[in-house]
Amino acid sequence: MFRILILWLYAGVLAGSYFFLKKKEKWFKTGLWLRSAGASLFLFGCFGASQIPALTFIDNIPLAYSLIGLGIAINLFVGYIIRQQTFLSLHVILSILILCVIPEKLLITFLLASLTAAAGIILSYKEKWEYHLMIVISAFIIFDIWFTQGRNALTASQNIFAILGIILVSVSCMYMQYRSIYTNTRFDRIAFVTHLTNWILFALGLILHSTGSKIKIFVLFAAGILCLLAALFARKKKIFWLYHLDGMVSFILFALSIIMLNDWKVGIDIISCGLYFLVITCLFIVYKSREVLLHKIFLGINHVLGLFVFLFFLLHIMPSPEQTHITNVFAALIAVTVMTLAVPVFCVVKKEFLEIDSFIVKKDLSLNGIFSVLFSILFLISWYNTIEFSLYYPLVFLALLWCFLRFKFKTNTFDLGRFIFLNTTIAAGLLLMLLQPKSSLDVVLALGIVSVISFNWFTKLFYTDENIIKTIGIIGINALLVSLSFKYLASYNIPQIFGWFGIALLNHEFLWIQFKRKTLTTDNQILLYLFCLAFSIFGSFAFLYNAQFLSNPEIGLIAVGLSVIETYFLFADKIRNKSNEVISGWRNFDTLHSEFILFNALVFGFSCIQIDYMPVYLESLALIVFFIFQRIQKIKRCNIYSFALIIGSIILTLYLAVLEEHNVGEKTLYVIQIISILLSVAYSYMQIKSPKEEGRMFSTILPVIQNLWIIALLFIQVEIVYLASLFMLLGILNFVLILYRKINLASESVLVIGLLSILTSVFYSIRVLNNFTLSDWLLQLSSIVLLIVLVILIKRKEFIKTLKIDYQIVINVWLSIVMFSQLEHKWLPVFWAATAIVNVLLYYKKIGDKKEISIVYYLLANFHLAFVSFTYFEAKFEFVYLIIFALLALYVFIVYKYIEDFKFKNSIIIYPATFSIGLFLFLSFDKGILTFFWILESLGLLILGIILKEKYFRYVSLSLVGICVIRLMFFDLSNADFLIRALVLLGVGVVLLVMNTLFKKYKERFD
Repeated sequence: MFRILILWLYAGVLAGSYFFLKKKEKWFKTGLWLRSAGASLFLFGCFGASQIPALTFIDNIPLAYSLIGLGIAINLFVGYIIRQQTFLSLHVILSILILCVIPEKLLITFLLASLTAAAGIILSYKEKWEYHLMIVISAFIIFDIWFTQGRNALTASQNIFAILGIILVSVSCMYMQYRSIYTNTRFDRIAFVTHLTNWILFALGLILHSTGSKIKIFVLFAAGILCLLAALFARKKKIFWLYHLDGMVSFILFALSIIMLNDWKVGIDIISCGLYFLVITCLFIVYKSREVLLHKIFLGINHVLGLFVFLFFLLHIMPSPEQTHITNVFAALIAVTVMTLAVPVFCVVKKEFLEIDSFIVKKDLSLNGIFSVLFSILFLISWYNTIEFSLYYPLVFLALLWCFLRFKFKTNTFDLGRFIFLNTTIAAGLLLMLLQPKSSLDVVLALGIVSVISFNWFTKLFYTDENIIKTIGIIGINALLVSLSFKYLASYNIPQIFGWFGIALLNHEFLWIQFKRKTLTTDNQILLYLFCLAFSIFGSFAFLYNAQFLSNPEIGLIAVGLSVIETYFLFADKIRNKSNEVISGWRNFDTLHSEFILFNALVFGFSCIQIDYMPVYLESLALIVFFIFQRIQKIKRCNIYSFALIIGSIILTLYLAVLEEHNVGEKTLYVIQIISILLSVAYSYMQIKSPKEEGRMFSTILPVIQNLWIIALLFIQVEIVYLASLFMLLGILNFVLILYRKINLASESVLVIGLLSILTSVFYSIRVLNNFTLSDWLLQLSSIVLLIVLVILIKRKEFIKTLKIDYQIVINVWLSIVMFSQLEHKWLPVFWAATAIVNVLLYYKKIGDKKEISIVYYLLANFHLAFVSFTYFEAKFEFVYLIIFALLALYVFIVYKYIEDFKFKNSIIIYPATFSIGLFLFLSFDKGILTFFWILESLGLLILGIILKEKYFRYVSLSLVGICVIRLMFFDLSNADFLIRALVLLGVGVVLLVMNTLFKKYKERFD
């Protein structure tokens, strides 16, 4: 005790020094610190009297804590009288620190700390010491955390007193914030942080000293009410930051009280509904109070909480025995759906709340309205899992409800809802209809879809668009009709076909009705007509598919019926639009029905008519279609279709020609082909005579195709021996048609056909080499004659002016190839010589303009006689060679008699003849007498040189004489008989004398 007294005495000295130092200005602050130190030393002495063994003299706990409390009180008083928040904060911290040093964690220690903190707060009442308040609250929070750590835990009843101590500190701090000095303040940062720290203290204290009692829900609820009242008081005093903070705290307390309902076995689903209701209520309160900040906060909470609640119900929507913390998901979904739907309804009734729950992404939508749609969908799923009754009834009810709300209030939120439920109702109804067996429920489903679409149809606008809802309605009704048709008519062929066209007719008639009323946009009108076209296509393909199961009369009657419907569609604008109103967007769509009529005709033809007769049917159909094209202005594509039919007929005839097996005889097939060709010619004539420019579109290409068609048919079906003549006749026919303008075809095509005839003839001649029969000769030569006729016609009419072709060369080459491939070698020189004579006469008569042709054949005759006959020579063929020499002599005579001179004329004519005669003599006579004949030939060549005044003939003649003399001396004298040698020598001598005489007499002719 003596030691404690010494400490207290020393503390008194320090405190008393203040009274001496305060009189001196320089030592005033030092005096304050000394007094503060004295108070702290006194507190230490009070603590040491019971807690420090060396200083302890008190063993009674109440007396010991009373002494510590006295020390804390004096310590706080000294800090208060200084009137500076630094000293007061320091003394509070020292006081709480002393309590932290006490080893035993008793309730009285905690209560003493609570009283210390509360006193430290209240002592600053007259001052605005925000830092002091923050330090005190922070120090108490640290003490509370320290106090609850370790093994010495408080009992439940002691925790209640501890909570009361915490409430004392929190209320003291809260009270400090409601003083008049904060009036009319928008925001005070330090005060706000201090108040927030105080609420953290309160929350942390409740958590650390929670007793687990169910009564805590009432405590939290009461705290929430008190906090709400405090917030309203702060608003009244215009302490707005405090109002916002305490308002949020009151919301948190109310939310916690709702969450704590889980202790009373209330399911999470009901708690979620309660929390959502609390958020909506707070949202309305702050919006009504025009608190912008709080409204933004609660709107954000509404977004987040709504999303979490939706995810919760989404995860727990399926009933499961494991859901132990769930009361009734189905009932909770009904409640939350009604709750969320009530918000936009109430807001649109009370116009002042229209923007209360704007969706963050799109401001013109109600957040709760969107959640109402989502919860309604979950409600339907829960209905399906909970009640064994068709969910389609509540779905239709919801769709009609949202549509009614949109019709009544005209807001975008209800627009979105009715759009979603409109689509959902249609999709669900169609799905149920297709999945379930046939029953009377289909009628209910159909009526539900029709009623929802009809109700929405008259609620026109979706936002500002008049098109979307009607588009959905059109698609929905058509989908319903398709589903019913698929379900009830799929097994019946004829009703199925007419069912598709019936749906098309319904779309068509509804379009015209609405067009007259002017209730549809252009896009809707186009959509309706597209559906009409689509179902016409489906019906046509159904007709095509089912034709295999129908009889011919049924196919014919169906084709007629469908054609009648399509014809009505085609001319509906003339029938229904008598006032000639302007049709935009789909004006020309009706022309597409002409294709469907043609399609039906084709289906009928291929189904009912034997394929061998189809080319005639297609050609006839092409003529009819082209006739319709000329008479009806708007069906412009019929021209193309008629041409396509012609092409189809051509392809089909070629296919049938290639096909080996036929259902008709060969003659019948030829008749069909001829009729098809004649019909195509008639079509071509109609093209040329068409008054429309579009009608003459194919007048140029069609004759080409027809010629190719005929050529292909001939190649396929006619033996190659006849092709040359037939092709030449075809060329002449084309020439006549082109000349008299019956077909529009390039004149060069005649030459192409003629060339084809030549190639065919040449190919056949080479293939049957040297094996022609009489008919072959007649056919090939007749084709050549026809070419000659064609050439004569071309030249007389000046038919082809663009190409310069020497027809004489072509004819000669063709004839030469044929002859060369068929004649024996002994007759070829005869042919060459005869051809040379003919060509030279043609040149003389001015029919041909190429004398070179005859020269070529003349040379061929000579060289063939010289070389080829050298190999194939036989003595029995000497009469043929005599004919050849006669023809060659005739040719030489004609040339020198009637043909004008030309360069190297004598050399070209005489030398080949000399050469060929010499070889002929070599092959025909004995070697002994051969020399004599060669001498005679050289004499003849000399005479020709004198007559023609060709000096080079003299040289050739003398050279030949030299050869003969050498042969005579070295060969004939040693091998021939005596008599022959004598005669040859005598003859040679005579010839040489004659040549010498002639040379001397006519020497001047060679100069």
